[in-house]
Amino acid sequence: MTISKLLIGVALSLSVAACSTVEGPSDKAISVSFKNQAGSSYLAGYNPVPVRAAVGKKSVPAICQITSANFESPSFKSPAKVNLPAYSKGAQNVTLSCTYEEETKTVTVAPENLSAKARAGSAIGVALLCPICGVGVAAAGAAKNKDSDIYGFVQLDLSFDG
Repeated sequence: MTISKLLIGVALSLSVAACSTVEGPSDKAISVSFKNQAGSSYLAGYNPVPVRAAVGKKSVPAICQITSANFESPSFKSPAKVNLPAYSKGAQNVTLSCTYEEETKTVTVAPENLSAKARAGSAIGVALLCPICGVGVAAAGAAKNKDSDIYGFVQLDLSFDG
């Protein structure tokens, strides 16, 4: 394989990783509703996010709701998938509240940089194919402009332990 073909492959993998941070809403997931106009500002799309309440490692059928300053979900039974917004700016923490066997627990979760996760995953894949190229891809990804990054959620878990 020539170096030019390898570099084209690296560039394509980075561009795919940058575009694949938001999966889009799923017809099989629960949808949220916006509380105000600000909730849809800077909306980059939706991710179907797995939500799980557990005792130990075992999922339990808790009744849950997700809220933020900008949106809220209806009540739902976990485990479930919820179409949560992903934002280019202004992503805010969400609160997951679940009730199981008359006990209610709440956890607040900060949004993650979905773009950085995608870039890191791409760099790892390239590093497996070409270790020297992987170092360059990782360095290039770290130097990328963060103003265009997408923020959202990958998974929400709540534990009823202790």
